[in-house]
Amino acid sequence: MHYFQIKYVIRWLGVPCFILMLGCAQLQVKDGILSPPHKNYTVNIPGKGWEMIKVGKEDIALWHKQYHAMIAFISSNIENKKVSLKMLNNQLFIGMKNKKILLNEPMLVDNQQAMHTICVGEIDNHKLKVESYVIKFGNKVYDLVYWAPVNSFNYVREDFENIIKSFKFSNL
Repeated sequence: MHYFQIKYVIRWLGVPCFILMLGCAQLQVKDGILSPPHKNYTVNIPGKGWEMIKVGKEDIALWHKQYHAMIAFISSNIENKKVSLKMLNNQLFIGMKNKKILLNEPMLVDNQQAMHTICVGEIDNHKLKVESYVIKFGNKVYDLVYWAPVNSFNYVREDFENIIKSFKFSNL
């Protein structure tokens, strides 16, 4: 997948513009643990071929060039606190064509209710497999998303699973 196609797929997730940054000075990574500034969580960052790419005001994304895979952490405020976790989860996949949900289950991430989804679909004529966890915590929603072409999805999926296991909310 070409870099500009990656940007298109990222826009599908609601992230306005990614900038490749090799020295992300404003990001705090210590001993492999990322603590985004002004966010209330920490997460372990995988090595083995993952590159950090930073978003303007958003959290972070990781790109794996060999497998054309991406992991994104997107947190945003919830304006209507009555909106359900299911509705927030459904919004993540708006714009995906020929979507087929393979798994959609509630679960806990760091003792918070989350919706775990795996689906396949198309973005800009590229068939992708997507795995996501949508967490509603306080007045924020956290979208933790992994996607890759269908044929390479499983190669680095374990890295995403390890990220989810390491995801911890900080004390507010």
